[in-house]
Amino acid sequence: MIAIIDYNAGNLRSIKKAVELYSNNIVITNDPETIFSADKIILPGVGNFGSVMQNLSIKNGEYSLKEVIGKAVENVPFLGICLGMQLLMEQSEECGDSKDGGLGIIKGDVLKFKGVEKIPHMGWNNVEQVKDIPLFEGIKNNEYFYFVHSYFVNPSNADVIAGVSDYGNKFACVLNKDNIYATQFHPEKSGNAGLKMIENFVELI
Repeated sequence: MIAIIDYNAGNLRSIKKAVELYSNNIVITNDPETIFSADKIILPGVGNFGSVMQNLSIKNGEYSLKEVIGKAVENVPFLGICLGMQLLMEQSEECGDSKDGGLGIIKGDVLKFKGVEKIPHMGWNNVEQVKDIPLFEGIKNNEYFYFVHSYFVNPSNADVIAGVSDYGNKFACVLNKDNIYATQFHPEKSGNAGLKMIENFVELI
């Protein structure tokens, strides 16, 4: 079973529809036990970092979704998409002076684009593959994917960076740490290359 985590954010249906091309066992859920029993987990993302972290911190029975994600990522393939990628970090400039942090699963922070002509960074951009990971199988280097974001991740350890793109400066747009994967772009909106990436994630063991 593939669990798509529901924390009252948008875009869940489009992700589910894309995953359904490769699996018929998918559930959109915020139930801790369902997430714990999943074979793979997807954390999508649309919205404000701070507001979403507040939602994730609300207790649902014994656990909050923040606690559930922290435990669940230890055991199964996990994919964070867009804000779902940023939430993996320790903190974000989107929260201003607030000390409220992210999930802290990957060390580093989230920064806002500066010195660029237009924010958000929106549209198609190429992704340079800097690390050979299963998500890139069958996808050519510098393939184009669809981005919509005003912030980007800044990992403390460059070894987790698997792909980079350029918007004013190069920034990390694909991360991989053990069984954890994340993309700043939306694979579900990125045509054949994005669907291939979703297929690669579904087929991970």
